[in-house]
Amino acid sequence: MTQEAVALAMQARQRLEEMRAGAQLLGLLTAVHEKGWTTFLLEPRTADELAEFSGLPAARVSDVLDALAANGVVERDGGRTWLAAAFAAVVADGAWIPLDDKLAQIEMEVRQVRAVVEQPGPLALTEDEALVVANAVGGHVTEVTKAVYGQLFEQLPELPAQVRSGRMLDVGCGVACASLTMASTIPEMRGVAVELVPAVAAEAVRRAAELGVSDRVDIRRLDARDVPERDEFMAAFWAQPFFPAAIRPATLAMILRALKPGGKLFIQEMEAVPSAEDRPAWTVRRLIAHGLETRFGPSAEDLAAEAVAAGFVLDRIATTGFGRMVIVSRPANQGQWLGGVRP
Repeated sequence: MTQEAVALAMQARQRLEEMRAGAQLLGLLTAVHEKGWTTFLLEPRTADELAEFSGLPAARVSDVLDALAANGVVERDGGRTWLAAAFAAVVADGAWIPLDDKLAQIEMEVRQVRAVVEQPGPLALTEDEALVVANAVGGHVTEVTKAVYGQLFEQLPELPAQVRSGRMLDVGCGVACASLTMASTIPEMRGVAVELVPAVAAEAVRRAAELGVSDRVDIRRLDARDVPERDEFMAAFWAQPFFPAAIRPATLAMILRALKPGGKLFIQEMEAVPSAEDRPAWTVRRLIAHGLETRFGPSAEDLAAEAVAAGFVLDRIATTGFGRMVIVSRPANQGQWLGGVRP
């Protein structure tokens, strides 16, 4: 074997070892979370306490803690161990996106990557899988979520101003975290949230009732293209990553006619152009998205052009803590009749 071949083999081995380490750590984190260690470690614990809690031998517990500490999952001092602050934030009550939801998303995406290679046709989400995505992307209405949205309102003042001035339309709402958070923080909020998947819509309805805002947020299980209102809303948000290319023009046409003249549509850039460091993971996410036949990674400029082509006018592209946001408006002089319900 030549020296060059040896070097190439060693490069491949090193990359595979990196992947192996990541998979092992994820397996360890999933296991300790499922066994309740993460909740138990919200308070500092000794190794003996963990051994009693887990039923494992003390030596095994010590090895597990060494691995978790070396990977930044836990911190240790004076013979006690506790969950690192970042992980505590996704385990404690009130987490915006709980660790359970994120682990479920990762497990599902591993299956999706295999399916992209194993089956020639497009991927399809089951209702349960769609709910996994909705939970992991949308999150829950908590005090943390409200604080995050408070920061967004400061960076995007048009959004709360429009919500206060008239009804809002949430298109592809998922579990409706955006609408429900705004309803929980803006007393004037009134709106309609539309979701196609029955299990996801049902969860959004349940959460609205739990928060006591069902009278102000009308959650409908409906194809977004079939929203019947015209000239009704002052604001709209479009969860564009989840809309296949074939129905995007009709969806934008619906939003255009549903908004009042001067009403604003807010569109989030979900996948910014990746850095060299981020590109490997970005390409795998793109693989899944294309398998699902959704448009992946349009830039804010691309989204603005798509909306302008549908008849909107570009107000601005804003940089926020949620990434870049495109703000477009329905022209104030546009006619009242904008075509049929589903072009």
